[in-house]
Amino acid sequence: MASTFKSLQDRVAIVTGGSRGIGAGIAIELGKRGANVLITYNQASTQATAVISQLRTLGVSAEGVQASGSDRGSPQRIVAKAVETWGHIDIIINNAGTGDDALLSDLTHELWDKVLDCNLRFPTFLLKEAMAHFGTAPRIVNVSSVIARMGGSYSTAYCATKAALEGVTKVWAQELGQKYGATVNCVNPGPVKTDMWLKDTEQAVLDEWDTKMNEIPAGARIAEVDDIAQIVAF
Repeated sequence: MASTFKSLQDRVAIVTGGSRGIGAGIAIELGKRGANVLITYNQASTQATAVISQLRTLGVSAEGVQASGSDRGSPQRIVAKAVETWGHIDIIINNAGTGDDALLSDLTHELWDKVLDCNLRFPTFLLKEAMAHFGTAPRIVNVSSVIARMGGSYSTAYCATKAALEGVTKVWAQELGQKYGATVNCVNPGPVKTDMWLKDTEQAVLDEWDTKMNEIPAGARIAEVDDIAQIVAF
């Protein structure tokens, strides 16, 4: 259940990949708690406009920046927009990522670089760019994946980058905690019922996950977006 308590009143949040799915859910939940929110999006401009509109109906300020994880100028543009609009940054949710991958036998340098840029380089340099503009007690949450610990075929690049993101979360927690009083945490979702999950996953895989979920006594279902949003916003 979404919170109605404005625990994040006037805080400034950046949510990457905030136009749909988990990112949109997180952005809206932060807005419900009073945060002003900047979302980034790659191509989903229509969805981004809808999320921004929904945030503004909540009585908070909201902006969007089109940004690609492969564009090394994106972090600077995102931070510049947030600082120009609100003057500081309190919260960063590194949610944007790509699940593109291949079997090891089919992996190319181009695909490896694409996944590395989006899933690891982008959040790293966004955080580096934002540090000079932190408000009081900043909060950073990195969205990784259970695949970082489970592994799985067809996921060499994805697994490597998500495991690395979990690893640097521990580094940043020490560095930024000492210098800025920041907390840095990582959330590792399993399958989440998003439009991308339902659209891009073969029916046989969906059926297999349904079977697995039915074997779990507590919460025997695929996760909903709001499940993740509540954890991140907590």
